[in-house]
Amino acid sequence: MDEILNASSDGIWIWDAFGRVIAVNKKAEEYGGVHADSLIGRCYIELIQDGLYDCSVAHDIFRSRKQGVTRAASLRTGVRTINTGTPYVNDRGEIVRIVVKEQAIMHLSEDDAHVEVGRIRASFGEAFDDPGTVSLGRYRVVARNPLYRRLLKQSFKLADAGVSRILVLGESGTGKGLLVRLIHEKSRRKKCPFVQLNCAAVPENLLESELFGYDGGAFTSARAQGKEGLLEAANGGTLFLDEIGTLPLSLQAKLLKYLDDFEVTRLGSTQVHKVDCTVVAATNCDLKELVKKGRFREDLYYRLNGFSLAIPSLRHRKEDIAGLLEYYIERYNREYRLCRYPSQGLLDRLYDYPFPGNVRELKNIARQIVVLGESDLLKGASLKPLGEPEQDLKGRMAAYEKELLKEAVSMHRTTREVGEYLRIDQSSVVRKLKKHGLRMSEKKGR
Repeated sequence: MDEILNASSDGIWIWDAFGRVIAVNKKAEEYGGVHADSLIGRCYIELIQDGLYDCSVAHDIFRSRKQGVTRAASLRTGVRTINTGTPYVNDRGEIVRIVVKEQAIMHLSEDDAHVEVGRIRASFGEAFDDPGTVSLGRYRVVARNPLYRRLLKQSFKLADAGVSRILVLGESGTGKGLLVRLIHEKSRRKKCPFVQLNCAAVPENLLESELFGYDGGAFTSARAQGKEGLLEAANGGTLFLDEIGTLPLSLQAKLLKYLDDFEVTRLGSTQVHKVDCTVVAATNCDLKELVKKGRFREDLYYRLNGFSLAIPSLRHRKEDIAGLLEYYIERYNREYRLCRYPSQGLLDRLYDYPFPGNVRELKNIARQIVVLGESDLLKGASLKPLGEPEQDLKGRMAAYEKELLKEAVSMHRTTREVGEYLRIDQSSVVRKLKKHGLRMSEKKGR
């Protein structure tokens, strides 16, 4: 094989299924100013991190599983090349080899090199383009699913229009916080503060001072100089109120007053501050149900719900699973200086998994694939999301039932309310809670 590779007037690289170099020819050694012995067995990420090359077309190919082309340069010799790579797959669609050709372009200007890359790229056809990614500022969102892409377009329309009251709905782990960030980045307020408050993470007795601020001496532990609240801190920008369904009724009234007159009065003060900010609230609760139970003000619900955005769960946007997994695996490969990728067999298993934890759970699976590197996991022999053993249909249904119960328990005070929410009788709730080792929160009581 060496004679065949060395007969080429271009640099030739061959990579294995895990992104490791298995062969390079003499011309590639010459272009890079390195010896083959120092390259064999190394991952392309290592070659970039160690300062040998500025980029690698193998990076793009492992993510897209399609032909790729890029301009690159050796940081040792300064030789500039156009690198064209072709993946070779088995009958299951898994990459087994990548062959990359390096063509020296020292004789080309930057503009001519750019044109040449475009010509080669065009020859690949439309499949080279990735229509499943939306980029905005430093944020990149995987979005092949039509429903999710439509949601993003609607969100950007609201941001462009300067809508100041938005309600974001979705299960836990679907990416509500990311969507709110995108809305802020797309709006004319993007250069102003983005302030976030998780209403469920702050003790009830501190929420009011956190949100509205206080004057010196307002309460025992108050700072002498006082403190501005998050509403004031977000003036001109965006305030993101996560888990809005947990906001106490007393604060709901005060928040409603702000939404009506755009005025904030700190605790212990009579001075009024005018505050203009976009308020985006998010929840995984059924706010209409909370309104019926008297736990959420109806007027505040309608004030926040002028425009609502419902994020689909990951099990309803399966087209995005592969792209999201590749995105997070690439991220963890860089973080841990590794080079591991999922097989097609593992992807097939993920398509059938219900993902009760949504994108957050998929992110953890990606970390497992990269960090643990278990051969049976990589080959798709087993799937152990979040460290759980492989489950059959009955096991998956039980896991999903448990997630639904956990969510319902977090939203309601009694087993009767949980039963009404899930549309099952109270005795079934008690039995299922015992079965899954769950119980109602002691604070809420039974």
